[in-house]
Amino acid sequence: SQGQTLTKVVIDLKLPKDTDDIAAVYVPLSRVKRLDDLIILRHFDYKVFVIKPRKSQVAEMQRLDKLYMETQMRFSEWF
Repeated sequence: SQGQTLTKVVIDLKLPKDTDDIAAVYVPLSRVKRLDDLIILRHFDYKVFVIKPRKSQVAEMQRLDKLYMETQMRFSEWF
């Protein structure tokens, strides 16, 4: 779920061969606060972490993070 902190994350870091969509990996990993709350399903190629996201992906992630922070401030009684 983009833009919110998750209490537990289970993720498969093995990307399909025809994709380089690092956002598919970054978004779930960025939503967990502690490594203890993260489960990785299987072995994966560490190179998925060195793929640079496209500028448009970075811009979208920044936009979503900003929107989340603004929403948190606006509706603080719900967070």
